[in-house]
Amino acid sequence: MGGVAQSDLRVTITDGKGKELLTFKMGAEERYLISTNDNSITNRKLSRDDRYWSKETIMEVVREMASKN
Repeated sequence: MGGVAQSDLRVTITDGKGKELLTFKMGAEERYLISTNDNSITNRKLSRDDRYWSKETIMEVVREMASKN
């Protein structure tokens, strides 16, 4: 994997067969939380305040991890 992008990126998520499931624009140094639930994919842009994860963000990650176990 290369270094940090210096310009906007177009992010595309595909399934194992190459079918496009989600596409979104991502600016340099932006951060997103991507999750799957009930056969759907969602993305949420993390704010600069989330750089040091908020309780809400940590709980969201924990819920996602717990649902996989």
